[in-house]
Order: sequence, then C-alpha cells, then structure tokens
Amino acid sequence: MHLGHLDSERPVTGSDAYGTLAAGGPVAWRRAMRAVGYYESLPISEAGALCDIDLARPEPDANDLLVAVRATALNPVDVKTRLSKAGADDEPRVLGWDASGEVVGIGASVTDFEIGDAVWYAGDINRPGSNAEFQCVDARIAARKPDSLNHVEAAAMPLTSLTAWECLFDRLGYDAEPSQHNQQTPLLLINGAGGLGSMVLQCCRFAGIPVTATASRESSRKWCLKLDATDVVGHEEIQRLTDGSFPRILCAHDTDAYFAEMARLVAPQGLVCAVASAKQKHDIQALMAKSAGFVWELMFTRSLFQTDDMAKQGEILRKVAQLVDSAVLQTTLTEELAGLSATTFIKAHKRIEQGRMIGKLVVRISEQGDRDM
Repeated sequence: MHLGHLDSERPVTGSDAYGTLAAGGPVAWRRAMRAVGYYESLPISEAGALCDIDLARPEPDANDLLVAVRATALNPVDVKTRLSKAGADDEPRVLGWDASGEVVGIGASVTDFEIGDAVWYAGDINRPGSNAEFQCVDARIAARKPDSLNHVEAAAMPLTSLTAWECLFDRLGYDAEPSQHNQQTPLLLINGAGGLGSMVLQCCRFAGIPVTATASRESSRKWCLKLDATDVVGHEEIQRLTDGSFPRILCAHDTDAYFAEMARLVAPQGLVCAVASAKQKHDIQALMAKSAGFVWELMFTRSLFQTDDMAKQGEILRKVAQLVDSAVLQTTLTEELAGLSATTFIKAHKRIEQGRMIGKLVVRISEQGDRDM
C-alpha cells in the first residue's frame, strides 16, 4: 500500500511507531500529519477552542480508504460537537464531516476503489474528521466525486446530499423520481436557504415535489427561488398558514422552535421529519387525532450502528454524482476559505455560529497535485 513520502517526521517509540520495535530498541520514525482539533469544549472566542496539532498519519483498516483531504465543508454539527464533546483521555478531537480528496491507501477488503481516485464522503461521527491532511473513511460510505466539480465544489455537498436524500426518500416516503404521488404531496421546508435546505430544494425539483420554503431575508428568498421553490414564505408568516395544509413537513432548522407549528400544519395522516436535536419536551398528543407521524433523520445512523444497508450511502453519493454531472444538481458552495490552520477554522466556526449561512462554506485544505502523495 502506497502512503507517500514523509511530509514531516519525528522520533517516537513503542506502539506509536510504524513497524515493530523491540523493547529498549532504537528510536523509529513515524509518518506525521497536520490537523486542526481541540481538547476542551470551549466558546470559539476563547484560546484553545481550536488549535493546530500534529498527529500520526492514520492507517486504513480492512474496509477503509486512506484519503488525502483536499477540501472540507463546515456544518452545524461541527459547532454542536465542538461545544458538547471534549477530546477523550487528553487526546485531541478532530472535527469535519464533509470532504473531497484523493485515495492514497486502500484496505485489504476494498475492491471498488483504486489509488488516485478522487472521492467524496460525509464520514463517521465516531471517527477522526476531515480537518486534517489525511483521513480514513469506510469505503462503503464513500463514492467517486463528480467529474464536473473540483474538490472545493464537491466538498460542499456530501453531508447535505445524504441528509436531504434520506429525509425525502427514506423518511418521508417520496419517490426518488417524478411521480403522481410526489406531485400530489406538497412539502413545507423550514429553512430553505441553508446547506441542507439548498439540497432539499434541488432534490424536490428533480423529483417533481411541490415545496414551500421558509426564508425571511431577501437574499435567502432569492436563493430559494433560484433553486425553484414553488413558494417562499417568511418565518413569521408560518403562523398564518392554514391548519393541516401540508402532507409532509421537513424542519431543517430548530426543532424546538417549530414543533408546535408543525403539529398544527401537518395534514391528517401526514409526516413530519426533523434533523435537529430537541432540547425541550413536546406534546406529541397533538399528532394523535391526525394519525400523523414524527420521524427523525440523522445522517450518521447507518455508520454509527453499522447497519446492514450501510453501503446505501455510497450508492446515494454515486447517484448524486451522476445527477451533478448531468447538470440536474449543482454545488451549494457559496463561501470559501483556504488553509489547514486553527486560524482558518476559527473563522469558519464563527461564520457558522452566526446562523445566517446561505449554501455552504468550504475550507480548501490543499491543491490537487501540490505535492507527491
């Protein structure tokens, strides 16, 4: 397996070294990589909220790809995780669950990829993330990136594409192609201009689903209309919508803030899907008379529980790549930063924490071909 040259080297001993060291033997040299991580859960304004770190370059397990990360996108889950989960046993935690890069190593059981393949993926919440030069990812949840996108454009899409696809076609029961059922089942999308909403709108467009999106700022309204929302209403206008008027509702924002309104607006025998954790208790009795259902969507469920259909995420990403290369779907990249440094990622986290993103913010880690891998 080719892992490339050593970008940096430092002496280590024992189990940290690549290869075998006899007790008391000579110092070995370990392949190292740069990364951005954190040890404590701190506000982004505090020193140490994110820091530059050196780590051992990972080695792929049997089902893994070792990827040289070229670009990684920011998502609300990065901020949420940083504020809620510290590093374990004094070890730093590396964030990042949207990436595009180049395969530089392949596990023994992987047969569908080759060295040099350009891939994209959203990763696994329980493994080190993509805010690093190199990352291991299970090959079943990765796919070759669209040929028509560069790495920065591609990195904007995996997590939100998977989440949008699973919300619409796995959780809410829409058909993944135009159908009479889709045409007759309007969707209310809460928060249409964010990263997830931007992908939901595009999936609705190709699947022929009428969708009303919420957006209050003029720039957000224009973005939703550009992505062919059937209608756009301000967040404050939700209260004036007719009771029971939407067979399907997808909340891509704050579940707590909208639960009562969603229970009111969902049609009899309808479905509500939410992606953000609830911090408050809610009265689900409001759904009973309507025989309406409430379902969660967590994009990490398949990898978290190693489900039998885990490979479906790779299949979805392959389908999305085909749709991108056919000009049916487009990247949701709207902002770009450059450089694998704590300074860059602090700027990115501050931007996400403002809560006013349209589309996606991507950090360029390195240029393709800027070094011998």
